[in-house]
Amino acid sequence: MHRVREALIEVFIIFCVGGLIGAVLAMVSNLFVMGVQYFSQQRAASELLSISIGDQTLSFSSVLFLWVAAAIVVFIRTGLAIPRWAGPADSMYSAHQVHQPLDIKQGFASTLAAFTSASGGASVGQYGPIVHFGATMGIWVKRFVSSRLTHEIYLGCGVAAAISAGFNAPIAGVVFAHEAILRHFSVRAIAPITVASVSASTLSNYWFPHTATFEIIHQAPSLAEIVPFLVVLTPIFALVAICFMLSLRYTARRAASSSLSPMVLPFVAATICGLVGVWVPQILGLGIDSINDMIAGEFALSLLVTVLVAKVLMTALCLGCGLFGGVFSPSLFVGVATGALAGQILTLLGFADLASVISIAAMAAVSSAVIGAPLSAVLIVLELTQSYEYAVAAMMAVMLCGLLTHRLFGQSFFDRQLLDRGIDLAKGREAIALGHQAIGPFASADYIRISGDTCGTDLQTEMKTRGHTEAYIVDAAGCLIGKINIYQAIECDALAVREFMDSRPLCLYADEALDSAMVKVSQFVGESLPVIDKKSGMMRGSIAEGALFQAVIDVQAQARNLERD
Repeated sequence: MHRVREALIEVFIIFCVGGLIGAVLAMVSNLFVMGVQYFSQQRAASELLSISIGDQTLSFSSVLFLWVAAAIVVFIRTGLAIPRWAGPADSMYSAHQVHQPLDIKQGFASTLAAFTSASGGASVGQYGPIVHFGATMGIWVKRFVSSRLTHEIYLGCGVAAAISAGFNAPIAGVVFAHEAILRHFSVRAIAPITVASVSASTLSNYWFPHTATFEIIHQAPSLAEIVPFLVVLTPIFALVAICFMLSLRYTARRAASSSLSPMVLPFVAATICGLVGVWVPQILGLGIDSINDMIAGEFALSLLVTVLVAKVLMTALCLGCGLFGGVFSPSLFVGVATGALAGQILTLLGFADLASVISIAAMAAVSSAVIGAPLSAVLIVLELTQSYEYAVAAMMAVMLCGLLTHRLFGQSFFDRQLLDRGIDLAKGREAIALGHQAIGPFASADYIRISGDTCGTDLQTEMKTRGHTEAYIVDAAGCLIGKINIYQAIECDALAVREFMDSRPLCLYADEALDSAMVKVSQFVGESLPVIDKKSGMMRGSIAEGALFQAVIDVQAQARNLERD
């Protein structure tokens, strides 16, 4: 009965937590998009800064709105003392370790900054910030709920709910949380994440019944007609995805090395993006309407080329210069534009009109390469279109594109962001755990500590009494000055040990990580190693090889259990 009661309590907590997170993300996701669309309409209808040139009237309201957005973003960052904006890469890293938890204030401020940037017309997206908001929301909820669920499960609930509400794709939400963020599957995680994802989609449809993001109504041709073209076109999709990600990284590096203040850079981006938006308004904001128009084939060939190039450049400029937002939505835009362009060229060459299905396949391929979630991208297409043909076409493009971009660029744009910070998720959860665990707590006080004036015969007696074959020589301040073993003690006999000690023994530092320590001792032969303070040289203890190996095994087992539970 006790086990039954515990199981029922856990199920109750799962539904409460999943339902709560799903409800919040359903509300936030839809209000985010609706709010951005409202300000976009105000910007489009505004006649501020209108200038008449001959018979043509140009409105520079896009510049004005972006200046205001840049000012608010700078105010948020300075007023809340945010060192940098946080996104999906931070969610991924937080899910793989417990030593550096998500900053709640940073997460909420980043979402607000993304909303401000997109509302002003910056060429940024909403899904990345909402995904990170979901992760932050999950961690925040965990503070108030006591359960057996780990922090990464709460984080995964928020991520799944964000994708589910944003695309009305609950299955894709569940898969995305496991595929892109958690990167493992566990029985304990699947239930609450599923509840959160389904709740977000259900409540989103109930509260906002007429807010479908993408409109895909075309019937797909047979797979036999589609697949040959996709095999030829997918390398082009991969090239576009790589160019898009490289432009993001290049602009970020140039902005970071610029002599301009981080408080000035957002205004530079706002000015340039606003001026480009005067002539190419399709690239401003989230670009949802433009994506739907491109899928429907309403853009001319020349316009497709223009918006494709402009979107890549302006997204890189805005994100690199501090107008924060996501890269997921821009990658969808870039993918659709590439696919629509390829489809129209094929039509001009006399082939069947495949522009719609190629646009969808390209959208899935480019976006999956950017975010590193191929299965999720295919499932999003399947749930949006309810079409087997569309899903299989997308799967073909996604897998080939993913293979090429993984070889030439990396697993995803977010993985490269983490690599730039010295974090390699490809090493796995166990390696990250070892990198975060310092050697200091494992140091033992069971070692022989002597002064440099101790004679060899006295040391031999103590070694025999205590069962050690090594001793450490420390000065009056407690700093390590040398190490001596039983053979050296026998050799020095009645002389002082300082004349025979090893004055430069191999040392481990108290704040040194376990993975670094393992590399350092790979060629070590002896009984134990000294653990000292790196700055002062104070002796903190010693650690035997066996104890070091056991510490590594324990940390690895703990990390492994999280994935298997």
